[in-house]
Amino acid sequence: MKAVVFTASVVDSEMPKQGPAAGKAEQRKEQFAQEVRRIGVQPKPANAQWKPGDAPGQAATRAVQTLAKAGTLGIIGVYPQTDRFFPIATAMNKNLTINMGNCNHRTYIPKSLEMVEGGTVDATAVLSQVEPMSDVIAACKEFDLRRPGWIKVELKP
Repeated sequence: MKAVVFTASVVDSEMPKQGPAAGKAEQRKEQFAQEVRRIGVQPKPANAQWKPGDAPGQAATRAVQTLAKAGTLGIIGVYPQTDRFFPIATAMNKNLTINMGNCNHRTYIPKSLEMVEGGTVDATAVLSQVEPMSDVIAACKEFDLRRPGWIKVELKP
């Protein structure tokens, strides 16, 4: 069986705040702070809505560390052009295959919809909130602020 890991949205990566990984994250806090400064994303944007994560390089680093030799890494999502943090030596030494790019939604949506309609995938399993469409602005604000429990939101017309 081939090992595959997908990573997305490095700019939103957060250090663990609790559990066994939290102590290790604390040791790397300054490294992550340097990455945030070098990438150049605003730590506190003026509108106080979206904020970058406090560990931008963590997603790629953990993905590469997690993979077995000759595994495949898929990288999608939001990566700023200024991001320069990728563990290339570790990836090379593991002989990883890396596929990356923005998601080609038009390719995957028809099959995804078919799987949901056919009952193969229960899309409601990932929903954490259901909000009326009339509250779309408030729901987006809560989601952007990463309030506990806001993972995926369904907006009801």
